[in-house]
Amino acid sequence: MIRSRAAVLALLLAGLTPAPLAAQAGRYPVSGPQRLASPEIAADGRVTFRLHAPEARAVSVEGNWEGKKSLALTRGENGVWSAATPPLAPDLYNYAFRVDGLRVLDPGNVESQRGGNQLSSLLMVSGPAARDWDMADVPHGSVEQVWAPAPVLHQPARRMAVYLPPDYHARPARRYPVLYLLHGGGGDEESWLTQGRAAQILDNLIAAGRMAPMIVVMPNGEDGQSRARGSALGPTPSRIQAEQAPGSDARFAVEQPQLPEPYAGHFPESLVRDIVPFVERTYRTAPGAANRAVAGLSMGGAQTVVASASNPGLFGWIGVFSAGGMVGDPAFERQLGQLVAARPRLYWVGAGDADIARLRAAALYKRAKGRGLPATFLQVPGGHTWFVWRRFLVDFGARLFRPEGR
Repeated sequence: MIRSRAAVLALLLAGLTPAPLAAQAGRYPVSGPQRLASPEIAADGRVTFRLHAPEARAVSVEGNWEGKKSLALTRGENGVWSAATPPLAPDLYNYAFRVDGLRVLDPGNVESQRGGNQLSSLLMVSGPAARDWDMADVPHGSVEQVWAPAPVLHQPARRMAVYLPPDYHARPARRYPVLYLLHGGGGDEESWLTQGRAAQILDNLIAAGRMAPMIVVMPNGEDGQSRARGSALGPTPSRIQAEQAPGSDARFAVEQPQLPEPYAGHFPESLVRDIVPFVERTYRTAPGAANRAVAGLSMGGAQTVVASASNPGLFGWIGVFSAGGMVGDPAFERQLGQLVAARPRLYWVGAGDADIARLRAAALYKRAKGRGLPATFLQVPGGHTWFVWRRFLVDFGARLFRPEGR
């Protein structure tokens, strides 16, 4: 392991420092190409990876593409290792090299992405299927990183990202609808921006007239985490207690069902009592449930189920990505009845066809539809991954703040 770390250090010095300093790397030669084309993306979607590691014994590349996830690189002249993927479908991918067992980013690629506590290099295979979240020459919105008070969670403030549409600052008299967009377990307030490409999706769809201009609020949804840490996340309470905690809202306690782990914690209450009021006094928001939407993936989908069911009449548009509900639980069934009476515009549920949450999501949709909610269900190819959730944001977002949710 010591040898591997030394080799990797030499590799980075060779690629990122001037020649005189790189030459100090000692026994690990640094001669050879100072900048390699990596990744190199061909017109047919094949991606070639290259790494200058003359002292390495074995090099591979690991990515989240379909098929074989790890590819062995072949050593060539001057210590340059290379390998190519089969043609990849247009989409956003992350990857990293494995050099003698040590995981390293691609020094030839400045684009990187953080998912939870792990950094990865990033590449985009462009094409029609990924056009909605690719960079385009369109008017761009802005993203603010702000702190919001969080008394419900006994924290002075919590971090959240706020997307403002392209004309927000140019039209000071206009008010905008708001989507509260929640991340999944292990994520944070940056997840929808970095992995979900939310800003690119919003920019592109607003420019094309496929999405209404809107404010999008992406809070940190982990109870014990006030901001993105990039490390192991703190614990979340296993369930909401049946008795009402001091200062908490009875809707989230006495009337709440016994929640499984993904649904537990007090964040849904904080969303309603802390975040929504903060957003509405800070930004130019349009009033009423018809101008409020909430959606989330996995854990965030579970939080969406809880927040919307506990507060009928607050959100007019509800999106549950790769999550289910407490179908059959008496308290949840009562809440569904109250939600039906509040007449939301849309109850959108989706899952991938290989999604671990597919059956739970389908059961929630069936129950919501049976109770009279304006429910719709979307199933797309894929698992419990961002390949699926980016598509869900496109479909759900395009329906928001329009007549009949279409």
